[in-house]
Amino acid sequence: MDERERAEELAAAYEARLAADRDGRRAKGAFYTPPELVSWVLDRAVPPGARRVLDPACGTGHFLVAAARIVGVAGVFGSDLDAEAVAIARQRLAAEDPSVPVAQIERQVRVADGLTAWTGETFDAVVGNPPFLGQLKRGTAAAGARAHGLGAYTDTSAVFLHRSLDLVADGGTVALVQPLSVLAARDAAKVRTAVAGRGRVGELWVSEGAEFAGAAVRTCVPVVRVGEPGGQTEWGRLAAPHFGIPEVEMPRGTGVLGDLAACTADFRDQYYGLVPHVRDGGDGAPLVTTGLLEPGACEWGMRPTRFARRSYAAPVVDVAGLRAADARLGAWADARLVPKVVVAGQGRVIEAAADEHGAWLPSVPVVSVVPHDPADVWRVLAVLLAPPVVADAAARYLGAGLVPGSVKVSARQIAALPLPADETAWREGAALARAALLEELAGVMSAAYGCADPAVARWWLDRARRT
Repeated sequence: MDERERAEELAAAYEARLAADRDGRRAKGAFYTPPELVSWVLDRAVPPGARRVLDPACGTGHFLVAAARIVGVAGVFGSDLDAEAVAIARQRLAAEDPSVPVAQIERQVRVADGLTAWTGETFDAVVGNPPFLGQLKRGTAAAGARAHGLGAYTDTSAVFLHRSLDLVADGGTVALVQPLSVLAARDAAKVRTAVAGRGRVGELWVSEGAEFAGAAVRTCVPVVRVGEPGGQTEWGRLAAPHFGIPEVEMPRGTGVLGDLAACTADFRDQYYGLVPHVRDGGDGAPLVTTGLLEPGACEWGMRPTRFARRSYAAPVVDVAGLRAADARLGAWADARLVPKVVVAGQGRVIEAAADEHGAWLPSVPVVSVVPHDPADVWRVLAVLLAPPVVADAAARYLGAGLVPGSVKVSARQIAALPLPADETAWREGAALARAALLEELAGVMSAAYGCADPAVARWWLDRARRT
């Protein structure tokens, strides 16, 4: 066995040991990268003539070894907080080219925090698979995010992406593995904005499933071309074709749903305040959970649902008891017991139903859309069921939902949904929404938005029927 084979065997044994220690691996956020993904990244990230390539969280050196075969061992640099992994990476590089002094490799590959180790240096490409550590799990990582001017809940991998923008000059490339949530997560917004200010995402790799053994998270790799114009912050649109989401062009200048209605999400206070006043069946206001909502329909009383860890056949709220026990919650209930449209937290499409008579109370995370004119309740529902609206939201906010490809929209995002340009078709769509004729509604509301492609309506109908 030669030196290269021994070094590769050592790396494989270390990673197998780490994989067996699930808690330790999760604490480090360390999931090693498949060779085919390393090749995909380097093929796109290392430009012709590149001389210096950095992996700021190099682990045992998968990216470094592959990059060394392109630019030479003297041209690769790396860092990691795991001293054992760094030692293995150094050994692998030394085996690749024994002519490079060991002392030089030790200077190039450091035991250090990649977020701070390379200040003042510039590289042609920054590549790698930085740790995924949600900030709720690790306070020190949250402090690191804040140190870079980012929100405390920004994932560590996105902090690495943000930091790497300062380590390449115009013409260079940054390509780091990220959780799919980076495409739309609110806490990654500053990172996307920073990328748009420095360059553009030229290509995007999206995993077909959970790419890394032992990790359930879906991943992506935005390939950032630093210095190129045309950057955008809506990265979900780049990933939409991977999920079969059709491209649509929305009308401009038609107004937004917030012009017609107030869109409100409730909070934990309301959720927990309701608990002692909910019972199964009898008099009271039906409690509508997100799982009871379908496109254009509410299945309250037709199937069981869960609330506060209990199963109910037909949950109702004792509103009189609620008012007597808590005047503030009573006022909240009165504000919700009005004609409205209720929207599920997420689904394969936007799942919304009209409460024409104001009889239902929403359960968190159901969003209430209360039209300024109660007569507009069906017009509001028609907008939320319109296939072009759903396709546009699915692309724009891709990655925000717990299930990849699902449509998750907040109250603020619902308020920003565009209104249709064709008023006549919109009125017809509202009548079809009231009659629950979804197939006809799909075609009419597509026309209301000027969408002539029947594939968009078919896409929506297929997803709506599978909710």
